Amino acid sequence: MTENAMKIGAAFLLAACLSACVTTDSLQLSNGKGKSFLVSGRNYEQIWQAANVAMGTDMKIVESHKPSGVIKSQVVNGTAGKVVGFFIQPTEASSPQYTITIVSRKPFQTEFVDRDWEPSVWEDFRQALQPLK
Repeated sequence: MTENAMKIGAAFLLAACLSACVTTDSLQLSNGKGKSFLVSGRNYEQIWQAANVAMGTDMKIVESHKPSGVIKSQVVNGTAGKVVGFFIQPTEASSPQYTITIVSRKPFQTEFVDRDWEPSVWEDFRQALQPLK
């Protein structure tokens, strides 16, 4: 194999890898993706604590901003490169109900076939919320 062919091959491989990268920046509440759930009978602090437990289960929290109700994590045990966002609205200390939206993205995810939320995160959140009564 010639040196030029090797350089072209390496450039192609690098471009393919970069196009597969998914970052937490792609996790936005405003993009209409994900799945939303309603939680009532809890305060913001309880929801925030349970969200941190859920987002730290088999994942590494890479962004956490309590005032805006946003937690973003990278999956460490499972699909390499997958990212998950957890959004809480409203962020008031006491509200009659909160909307939880979970959004996920993985490398090479298609818009038509792959789901864009993580049921396991919702289950981890529900379990973490149970003892916080």
